[in-house]
Amino acid sequence: MAKKLYGPMLHPELNQAVCAALQDNALFSGMNEDQFSQVLRHASLLKKDPDQMLFQQGMDLTHFYFVYDGAVKLGRNTIKGDEKIIEVVLPGRTFAEGVLFAGAPKYPVTATAIKPSVVVSVQAQPFLQLLRGSADLCINMLAHLSHKLHWMVKELDHQTLHNASFRVIDYFLSQVTAVTEEAYQLKLKVPKRDIASRLSIKPETFSRALKSLENKSLIEVHEKKIILKNVAELRNLLESEEL
Repeated sequence: MAKKLYGPMLHPELNQAVCAALQDNALFSGMNEDQFSQVLRHASLLKKDPDQMLFQQGMDLTHFYFVYDGAVKLGRNTIKGDEKIIEVVLPGRTFAEGVLFAGAPKYPVTATAIKPSVVVSVQAQPFLQLLRGSADLCINMLAHLSHKLHWMVKELDHQTLHNASFRVIDYFLSQVTAVTEEAYQLKLKVPKRDIASRLSIKPETFSRALKSLENKSLIEVHEKKIILKNVAELRNLLESEEL
């Protein structure tokens, strides 16, 4: 059965496409009509230009967010004043909900749009009240957080135990959306310097890794386009840790 869409009647900013995208996310997919309608009553659509912030590290936590279009980076400032990108959030994903569920009163990172972005903000306290009224919804949230925790552990493993080439190929393969074992053309959605920060390597190290992989005839680099010459081979190299 197709999902019913509620957005246009409840919130003029949240059209059917936005509502459908929200309902595909694990945080909202298990909600019935009334529950989802309650979420929409406390949601707003935000449009952000590149380098515009949604919130700053240390601000009071009032909302969590869903990226409908564009890309948002989550970063922290180091002692030296440099920015460390913790995560780049792409369309279809939420952020700040984990901090909300943990009961933290403030945002631990700064959220900034990398490119023109459309984001849905959801008020935190009404959402928590909704969860407190439904055990089933809470179970769905646990499933979502469990999946995210496993992903974060995998990311930590990749960033501490593997070299730059491994991290780059692992990142590229995570961006492959088609079912293919052969060549795949990938368009980078965020600047290379932000990918480097996301992978915990320096921009110059990222560039050297690209050159090394190109010299090995594993990829081709054309500005913002990356051609993975053989997806199956790259996956095998990751599994055997031969990069």
